[in-house]
Amino acid sequence: MPPVARRLLMGALSIGTVLVLWHWSVGTVFNPALVPTPEQTFAKAWKMMQSGELFIHIAVSMRRVLVGYVVGCLLGILLGAVIGRVALVRELADPLLELIRPISPVAIVPLAMLWFGIGEISKFFVIIYATIIIVLLNTAAGVSRTPITRIRAARCLGASEYEVFAKIVLPSAVPYVLTGMRVALGFSFMGIVAAELIGANEGLGFLIMNSQMLLQTDQLFVGLLSLGIVGLIVDRIFRALLARSMRRYMQFLGDV
Repeated sequence: MPPVARRLLMGALSIGTVLVLWHWSVGTVFNPALVPTPEQTFAKAWKMMQSGELFIHIAVSMRRVLVGYVVGCLLGILLGAVIGRVALVRELADPLLELIRPISPVAIVPLAMLWFGIGEISKFFVIIYATIIIVLLNTAAGVSRTPITRIRAARCLGASEYEVFAKIVLPSAVPYVLTGMRVALGFSFMGIVAAELIGANEGLGFLIMNSQMLLQTDQLFVGLLSLGIVGLIVDRIFRALLARSMRRYMQFLGDV
């Protein structure tokens, strides 16, 4: 069987099994008042799509995720490159990063509200925080682990420090940076729920939390499934773009 067909078949079997177990468990394992059936969930999703409500929530959350993720990646790559390249900065930053890393985006919400109020800036701040640490740590690791033989060879050929950094160090760090960006993409979708606790009236995070307060379990499940599906689609698009645009870097790094 071709690999693509096998992946599609296994995916269909996996999702089908979950749907069957989900349907069976409602009323036997779970209280129907707390867990809707797949039919109820899909009917609610279809109704929200027909009215356009679901697409509005998705669009609002995607805009927030996109802005926060891009800013977080840019800052993470910039700071990570400096930390990874300058030993003194790395030694000073390492304890601080180890202190900050365990703090979840949810814990940052009160601080974001205190600093930036309940507007969009505070929501962007939470998503940037969820993104930047992962990208920064991976970038710093990639920069600091550049093979020393390549750096010495470039210097022997007369390369300046800028040329060594731009043409040797950064390309060598690309796999680490891309790994960090992909992991951070998932964290940014996790952060959107925390971000939309801050005075939001639209977005998937708002939809999930508001549905929980109103005990609208079918709508809550629609929000959860929408968040997962959108995150999956964005991740697949991200992987496809990287596979096409970064191929030359991966070939260059084949012996690392």
